[in-house]
Amino acid sequence: MNLSRNFLSGSIPKSFSNLTNIESLDLSNNKLSGRIPTQLTDLNSLAIFNVSFNNLSGPVPDNWQFANFDESNYGGNPRLCGPQIKRSCGSSEPPTPLSQEDESAIDRVSFYWSLFAAYVTTIMAFVSILWLNSDWHKQWFCFIDACIVSSYCWILRNVFHKYDDI
Repeated sequence: MNLSRNFLSGSIPKSFSNLTNIESLDLSNNKLSGRIPTQLTDLNSLAIFNVSFNNLSGPVPDNWQFANFDESNYGGNPRLCGPQIKRSCGSSEPPTPLSQEDESAIDRVSFYWSLFAAYVTTIMAFVSILWLNSDWHKQWFCFIDACIVSSYCWILRNVFHKYDDI
């Protein structure tokens, strides 16, 4: 059963263990969280099991069947642990997953830092070009001067012209 890339969220349903004759279960590239249910070890026909790139945590079920699945089938889950993925479980309690609010706050902070860095880099590049190229420096000065003069003329025409009739 291929349920990959379906934006599934929450935990893996324990009821999947009722699919006794299932041979393939692909839950990769979703937003699943929590532990891999130990009830899935009852699926003796399961030959393919892929839960990569989710937000799963805790130990991978410890039986011969899950030990034979390739390490890449568990990749992209930094909080999974066990001998199958060569990451030891420090304690019996898995680390608490990040909440979506924490993840969005981290994303927002990194976005603002990236935006600030891009802004500073652009300004520095522009100033450097004007500093090094005297022709562009003169043209930029003339452009700014023309903008100031046209703004001044617009103010004289539109703002002060209204008071001529008084």
